[in-house]
Amino acid sequence: MAETLEESSYTVGAVDLEDMLRGVGEHLQRARLSRKWKVTDVERAGGPSYKTVQAIEEGDAGHIESLDKCAKALQLSIVDVMYAVLASRETPLSPEAAQLVRQFNETTIAGRQALLAMANALTPAPSPRGPRPAPPAVGPRAPGRSRPGPPGIKRRSDE
Repeated sequence: MAETLEESSYTVGAVDLEDMLRGVGEHLQRARLSRKWKVTDVERAGGPSYKTVQAIEEGDAGHIESLDKCAKALQLSIVDVMYAVLASRETPLSPEAAQLVRQFNETTIAGRQALLAMANALTPAPSPRGPRPAPPAVGPRAPGRSRPGPPGIKRRSDE
């Protein structure tokens, strides 16, 4: 393998909605404080009401329009703010994980199935944020098995 593991560009950045809204609120609050503005100053600059600004900064945004209005009042783009939040949550993969991703991309279907079976058999490490629900097993379905339909609806093969 000519490529060294440290040169990998694979990253993981899982952000749920709550984490995203909290991050956007923190980012907007830092922008406001760096200007030495009060929440009422954001409102006067064309932003949402000061109560909405407070809610946004606490991670409780009601609508994307409010976030956008707040960002524009601070002379920011909400897209750039969200991108900054996502980028700050990005974690580089370890060299071992990057190697597994490369192997998965470069191997045969049988090799991929073996890697998936191995991954599904692993016990997850405890999370510092508390327990996470286990992800569903990933892999091929057994041949001839279809997904179940809604209850009460017969398929042609059931008739």
